[in-house]
Amino acid sequence: MNKKTVLSSKEEVQDLIIQYYIQFSNGCDNVECRNEFCRSCVQFQYRDLVDYNVLTAQALRVVIAHGSRLLCKIPAIKKSRLTFSNLQKLTKHESEKSKKYLKKLINRELSSSLLSDSFLQDLSLEEDVFIALDKQISQIEKVSKISHSYKLLRRIVILLCLDNFWEYKYVSYFERLLLCYSNLPTTSHLIVRHWWEKSYPIKILTQLIQKLNQFIHFKIYYNGDKSYPPSESILLSIRMMSDIYLANKLRKDQVKINEFYCAAINESFDHESNLRCFSEKNGFSYLNYPFIVSAETKSQLLSVESRAQMNKIFRDSLYDSIYESTPLQPYFILTVRRDHLVTDAVNAIVQADPIDLKKKLKVSFENEEGVDEGGVKKEFFQLIVQQLFDPKYGMFLLNSEANESHYWFNKSYIGEYEQYRLIGTLLGLAIYNSVILETRFPKLLYKKLLKRSLGIEDLAEINPKLARGLIQLLEFEGDVEQVFVRTFEISYFNDYDEEVFVDLKPNGSKIPLTNENREEYVKLRIEYELVTSIKEQFHGFREGFELLCQSQLFQFIHHDELELLICGDPHFKMSDLKLTAQYLDGYHNESQQISWLWEIILNWGKEKQKQFLLFTFGTDRVPIGGLSKLKFVVVKGGPDSESLPKSATCFGILILPGYSSKEKLKGKLELAIENCSGFGLY
Repeated sequence: MNKKTVLSSKEEVQDLIIQYYIQFSNGCDNVECRNEFCRSCVQFQYRDLVDYNVLTAQALRVVIAHGSRLLCKIPAIKKSRLTFSNLQKLTKHESEKSKKYLKKLINRELSSSLLSDSFLQDLSLEEDVFIALDKQISQIEKVSKISHSYKLLRRIVILLCLDNFWEYKYVSYFERLLLCYSNLPTTSHLIVRHWWEKSYPIKILTQLIQKLNQFIHFKIYYNGDKSYPPSESILLSIRMMSDIYLANKLRKDQVKINEFYCAAINESFDHESNLRCFSEKNGFSYLNYPFIVSAETKSQLLSVESRAQMNKIFRDSLYDSIYESTPLQPYFILTVRRDHLVTDAVNAIVQADPIDLKKKLKVSFENEEGVDEGGVKKEFFQLIVQQLFDPKYGMFLLNSEANESHYWFNKSYIGEYEQYRLIGTLLGLAIYNSVILETRFPKLLYKKLLKRSLGIEDLAEINPKLARGLIQLLEFEGDVEQVFVRTFEISYFNDYDEEVFVDLKPNGSKIPLTNENREEYVKLRIEYELVTSIKEQFHGFREGFELLCQSQLFQFIHHDELELLICGDPHFKMSDLKLTAQYLDGYHNESQQISWLWEIILNWGKEKQKQFLLFTFGTDRVPIGGLSKLKFVVVKGGPDSESLPKSATCFGILILPGYSSKEKLKGKLELAIENCSGFGLY
């Protein structure tokens, strides 16, 4: 029986416990390890143990029984991070220089006496780096399922940086590398995700996402791999992208959500199959990997779902009218007066049954003719949003201090909170009926609607000065209590110029701000500004929104995508509208007036182009997917005359007389778009 090891000090015990814990949880970085007390060994005794407390307790037992005798004598066990500073240099060179530098990087990072150095010998002969790739990946394949070696992880992560994977002949190598990553133990995935979060340069990370999408594109279009559910090869790419997406959500400099969209998948997206499998939790659905589904596809999915609900409600209404002799009401009809727009809308929505709100919306202005095929509805939303944001209502304050001016809730508001509920309902109605709204909210609002976590970067959207001050407070290296002289009480001036005092915590006015409690102060201050101070206002707003937007699809919509759904895309190309334009009643592609029309429109600035969109479609907001998604028809409105161009906004029709010159056409068109107001059907 072995005698227990006598340890000299408490510090020595603690140090050995830490070393054993690292050895148990991550291994020793030796792919040929034969120590059964090391996770790198194939016969590792505690492979099923992953909990921190359990591993620590086991480490203590081993220390007491064996001291340091079972530790692997390899310094690499203390290395748990990968420094990517050298990878930054790859982004600053042309392709040839970058490739040479990459060879040096691989030579330095991947050199190891523990592995075959044939790869390095090939490099020393200045042969192409990919000649040795097969040997390198073969070595990785042998150990990827069992090893927790950091050297192995570094190999995989660095090889993924190689730009030649874009080329056809190297696709099979990339797929093998993806499989190696997929076979790694769970703890190894967590380590790599940590590297992607903390150390990976954003440009290199973006390029990796592009490679993964390019791989899927190759499989679908060149290999004809269009099966649904997708093949295992495509799933390998999606799973790695999933890990990158999770890491990206925790980064300070995040890759934009649209970089994750996979065009090849979205172009042939089966909306009904994906919705059904996702809703019933039966079978594969791309919605389980929502980051690859584009905002446009998500918008289409919501439209499919809302149409299905509308059809069901219509069928139920039809059934009731036949068998229960109730009037058939297939639409939610909203009749309003122009001079009482807000009052009429509030009364109608408050009195409506929630089921009626989910019927297809039809709007009419009292004492005005016009069939609502979309244009009247658009104008209604446009007018009521303008009125509700009018300063006379005091519901929202215009914040001009931020980079882009926007509206935010007025925490001093004294009035009917039902109107906040109305605005939330209007947002829901707009999404449900595929209408774009002209609202100016910070991204923070969409995060709150989707119940996402908030931080100091969100506070910076509505109060950049306060956010900068809180950051300075956290970074201050002196005596906070002596220099800042603050307590946990704050104050602000309301709409009546009265100073209002607020305690961030009970008895806050008596608690001094110190170095020890400043993090708590910052957390409470952010919570007050973004949550507590507007609690009632936002509660009504969200309640109205969720009357219609209860779909489970919202759980995976990104806040940037929700903004696009509500407000449309601020970026557009007028040339996209030209591609899908149709011509009737004497006009065609080669007509002189049509040629002049596009020369004029395409040479206008963005503001004038927005005026044209407003005149023609009733809104200057562009749907997700761009102007090519709109139906635009130019109709000849008779011969040359002094009449102005007209439009039927319901149908996206421009009625253009056959003007005799380009100058006359331009003058008449500009006069028409600068003086348009109200709804007209010609």
